[in-house]
Parts: sequence; C-alpha cells; structure tokens
Amino acid sequence: MALTNQINKASSLASLRQPQRDKDGQIIKGSVWGTDISRTDYVQMTNGQDAQVLNVGFTDRSGRPMAFGNDSHDFVQALEDSLDETFNDGDFRTAVMENVFPCEFRPYGTDPTPIRRQALQNRTVRFKHNGAFNPAKDAPSTTAIKGASVTVTPVLNPETNKTGILCSAATHVSDFDMMGGWTEGALIQTVCDMQVQYCRQMFAAVVDVLKDTPDLQVIEAAPLSGKPSDQAEDLLDTLALNLPVELGNTLSDYAVLVPERLEAILDRAAQRAGHEDISELLGCTVCGYAGNDTGVYLLPKRFASISFRSTKDAKTVDIKVTRNSNTAGYDLELISVVDVLATGSVRVKAGEFDVEKDASFPLVHVIRFTAAEQL
Repeated sequence: MALTNQINKASSLASLRQPQRDKDGQIIKGSVWGTDISRTDYVQMTNGQDAQVLNVGFTDRSGRPMAFGNDSHDFVQALEDSLDETFNDGDFRTAVMENVFPCEFRPYGTDPTPIRRQALQNRTVRFKHNGAFNPAKDAPSTTAIKGASVTVTPVLNPETNKTGILCSAATHVSDFDMMGGWTEGALIQTVCDMQVQYCRQMFAAVVDVLKDTPDLQVIEAAPLSGKPSDQAEDLLDTLALNLPVELGNTLSDYAVLVPERLEAILDRAAQRAGHEDISELLGCTVCGYAGNDTGVYLLPKRFASISFRSTKDAKTVDIKVTRNSNTAGYDLELISVVDVLATGSVRVKAGEFDVEKDASFPLVHVIRFTAAEQL
C-alpha cells in the first residue's frame, strides 16, 4: 500500500513560530522560522565561568537549541538599536554642545533659528562728581542708538547659498561576516567607530559649506614646518595674533576645526608637552574633519552656528536598515539634516521708510597656511 505524505502549508506567521514535529511527534531541531535578538545566548568558557563572550542565536523562542548557527539578523538588530540609542537618547546632543560647539536641535518641519546679536552701543560718559555744574560746558553728550541688530541666517539668499546638508553614510553587513558570531565588545567597538566616522564626515560637510561662505575671512600664513611641537607653537601664535576679538576674547571662546593631517601633528605635540589631548594644548575645543585640507576654521562658541533638524519621530540621526537579498546581507544607512548659519547680515535702513538692506558681518574665520615666506 502506497503511503501518502500530507503536507500542510503555513497559514500565518504565528504558525511558523511553532516547531515542526516528525512522525513520532518529536520536535524537529531548526524548524522554527526566523531569528530574533531575544533568542541570543552566551557561550560558556572552558573554565566553567559565564564570561558572556560570544552571542550566538542558536536557540528558538522557547529556549530550545536549534540546528543552525548565527545569521546577520541578530547582529544588525543589535547594531541598529545601539546606533539609535547612541545618536538619539540625548547623550549625543549633550556631548556635541558641551565638548564641540553650541548647536540647535529643532523639531521637524521648522526653519533654523537665526542668530541675532544685539550689538551694544557705547554710551558711557564722564561727569563732575562735585562742584558747580555749567550745562553749557559740563553737560555730557553721547551717541544715539542705531544699527544694534545683527541677524545671521541661512535663508537670506536661498537662491545662491547652499547652506543645508543632507549627511548620509551607509555600510553593508554581509551574512557571511556573522558566521563566527559576535561579541558584546565587538558591537561596542563597531558603534564607537561608526560614530567617529559619521561625525568626521559631517564636520567635513560643514567645512565644505564654510569655505564657500561669502563673508568668510581668510587669513594667510606661512606653511607650518618642523617638529610637531614647533608647528603647534606656530599655530598658537597665528591664532593669537589673528583672533577676532569682537566675537571672542580668548581661544576658549572658539571651536577650531582642523584637517586630519594637522590633527595627528597636534596630538603628538600635546603628548610631548605632557597634555592629555589637543584641546588642553590649545586651550579650546578642537575637532578634526575628513577630506581635503582647506584650512583651520574658527567658529565662535557664543553662537549656535549649526542647526540639526529632527525627524518626525524626534530623531537627530535616522537609522535605516534594508535587507539586500542580491548581496546576502543588510544595508545600514545613517541620515541627518544640518543647516549651517555662517553668513552674517546687518539689517540697516537704506534711507527710505521701511526699506532695509544687508550689510556684511563676518562670523567665520579661516587660517590657510599657504602664504609664501617673505625674505
């Protein structure tokens, strides 16, 4: 008598979560569909201690062992959650504002808040403390208040100035890369490295906008040369001699953006001088940017020159994960929108009623070490 095997197709995802059974009613290992980070387990070390070393997704949702090993789903899910917490839990915002430079984090669908500087008009006078007062001779005089409002906004000339940045960085996580499992330490290292890479690319995009700023003040200086300590001293001297005191009296009032090549030199100079990092050596915030060397930029920390636009879900950096079946893996992308407020304008009366025009107000300065040395 011929035997007929009756095959029942799954009617829903819920049925796929139940393990299949053989003809004897025993559970077939590896028959549970899909994986999830909640199913990950830890490999026990040979010395008998639970070291929580290797995360392996070899158990089903009931805790039973499965026949197959790792896949990339568990790792990508953990990576996505870790990146989302890193950029969007508030610590990234606090770190940028305290350790880099003031920034604005605005809600979705809003424009950047213009920087407004109320320039104080000096109306101080001297007067006689005692004695006879003669109004014709002793009456103090001062100047009237005018031109006190300074506005810095990226939308003054939207047709010509491209001050908005869509910062996007992507990578691919292959299924084959996860065959050996992954550790908690490896995940932390990956997240930290991706954060550094993304921030450097973002700073490079900010520098790309700054170098095209109409009001950019360019300071030419002789090329740096010699030992790292000598180059650091020359940089400090150049910064001190060309500091725009109207925007900040000391270097601590500025954030300095330096190219990666110079960052390594300054770091070596800081080590030799006994300092912990470059910021301690220069006495100000120092940020490195990737890409071509376009100079050393000075951003005043009294104003928020960078504005981040949040998503509809109130996220500063949106993490997108897409399954790419053609390459057997996942595509992961980090996306953020940044506006740079670098072009200053002074709104002044043009001689007619209710007619105003824009006057230049330099906000960003750059030092380029390209000037030829004079003999």
